Amino acid sequence: MSIQLSFTEEIVYEETPAGITIFISLRHGESEMYVEAKVDTGAEVCLFTNEIGRRLGILIEQGVPITIGTLAGALEAFGHEITLQTGELTFQSVVYFAKYPGLPRNILGRRGWLRNLKMAVVDYDNLLYLSAYES
Repeated sequence: MSIQLSFTEEIVYEETPAGITIFISLRHGESEMYVEAKVDTGAEVCLFTNEIGRRLGILIEQGVPITIGTLAGALEAFGHEITLQTGELTFQSVVYFAKYPGLPRNILGRRGWLRNLKMAVVDYDNLLYLSAYES
């Protein structure tokens, strides 16, 4: 049996030992930033640094609080609705910003990013295929 999938976006990512890193755009109001983020299909939510949230003009601690369990312990963050763009795919999303500065990476998780998409990865070729998810 053969299954065929179709996608609208093809993203080439650089091979690094740290995983799949892509560039995305975050918009809040009139502010926009292009940032690197790790694709993490095991992460429950999208998590971005405190510094990015502040540069977007977001009042971090006025968002919806969450405590995220990590290998290093608990991490406090706050959820805010933003516009997230990957390639040409754009959608409204609730993402989380760390309460404190210094988070070492941004993460694209299931809620906020992956559940808005269909995705395929061909890691040998460093290719990520994406399309908008339509139920």
